[in-house]
Amino acid sequence: MVIEEYSGSLHGRLYYETFVCHDGDVVEAARFDTDGPIYLHEYRFVDGLMRSADTVARRGSGREAYAYTDGQISRVEIEHDSRAPSVLTAEHDDRGLVRVVEVMGRRSEVRYERPPAGFDLEAACRSIKDALIMLIPDAVARLAVDGPAACVALSYDRSDALSFEVHGATEEERAALAAIDAQAAWSPADFGARADVDLDGAGSVRLVRQELALLDADDLDAAAGSEAGRRLLCAVAAQLNHRDWSNMLPVTDDFVVYPVDLELVDLERNLADCLPPDRLARLRERRLR
Repeated sequence: MVIEEYSGSLHGRLYYETFVCHDGDVVEAARFDTDGPIYLHEYRFVDGLMRSADTVARRGSGREAYAYTDGQISRVEIEHDSRAPSVLTAEHDDRGLVRVVEVMGRRSEVRYERPPAGFDLEAACRSIKDALIMLIPDAVARLAVDGPAACVALSYDRSDALSFEVHGATEEERAALAAIDAQAAWSPADFGARADVDLDGAGSVRLVRQELALLDADDLDAAAGSEAGRRLLCAVAAQLNHRDWSNMLPVTDDFVVYPVDLELVDLERNLADCLPPDRLARLRERRLR
């Protein structure tokens, strides 16, 4: 089978060609553009089950080998140019997949684990929220800020809002950043003080991360990253904004706590979700957003 892709005009130019060949137990796929091969893939099957996948692309290559037990995949050996070799092992029972564990060198990590019977994701999220409301102030107390703090940012990656760091900035720091760019005053990457939050004791964090990621994967319309995780951090920040911080560290009169992703994509809606309308209006009046 050959797939040809042209530009949209009537006499459009051929941009891409993809060749797929099925020969017995081997499937080959090759994709080209005007500069030559983009990728070459080869998949080998035995008794209807894929046993290996070899891939070569412009920026690297890789190989995966698959083993099965009673027709269910039980082991994947992975070799890629950009990472160390690893092995995935999968456990099944009569209900289906139980656990996936990845071993890379001497390190072992659970990649998937079936939630226990009766697991309630909403209840688990509430438990993590309560734990974070206790843990974040401890991290804030460790911030080495040179003067009254103007803000504390919970800085996260959009792919996992529950993996975050605490960053703090003084009014002087934020004013200097704002002179460069209006949004820079909200960018935790440019703040001078940071602290980690130990989430190991914050309930079933790994399991919650897993289930939130699966929810996002099932929703084709979902924005990148965990929307539920973002909302959870906003709820935490909203409650922390009602706290009296003066007994923990010197703060300015308009001190705020807010979550924000590293690219500041979620900044506007996060501020609206975690600040009372009057405080948000005051920030707007001062042109801090």
